[in-house]
Amino acid sequence: MPLCKKFRFAPLDNEEDVEIMFSGASCTNANAVASGAREGSAGNGNGNVVHPSPAEKQPVKRGAAYKSPKKGKKNFRDMQFKRFVDSFVEKASSSSATSSPTDHVRQEIAEMLQSLIEAGACEGSDEHFYATQLLIKKEFRDVFVTLKTPEGKLAWLKRTWEERKKR
Repeated sequence: MPLCKKFRFAPLDNEEDVEIMFSGASCTNANAVASGAREGSAGNGNGNVVHPSPAEKQPVKRGAAYKSPKKGKKNFRDMQFKRFVDSFVEKASSSSATSSPTDHVRQEIAEMLQSLIEAGACEGSDEHFYATQLLIKKEFRDVFVTLKTPEGKLAWLKRTWEERKKR
């Protein structure tokens, strides 16, 4: 539907407000000039202007097929707050209280430390401590994961730790 038809046939959004604004307004031609009208043309025929009675001043209300319900006016802050609450509720409903979010980095470090233990570095040993310090950084994890043999992993770990201590 073209835009002009949408407004042409739709009911007014704020009909009650418009009605309040213009309820006392009426045109009597007493103080207004209309095109083609001459002074004294409206009235009783002798040039005097006739003022309408109060009953005639009341505007005629037009009938409407549809009266829009009072819509709550929403400002930007209200819309943003609603959006925030909706996203919070959605996030809360998607994860239950018993399930924790998956931390991929934590899992990756745990797998690397497990492979280090399998390589012979006991928990609490110097090598295990070095690994916990080095594997925090992604660049060290990337190198560690490429090493194939357990001996190579332990040797790399010791050398890297010694290099870091020198700096």
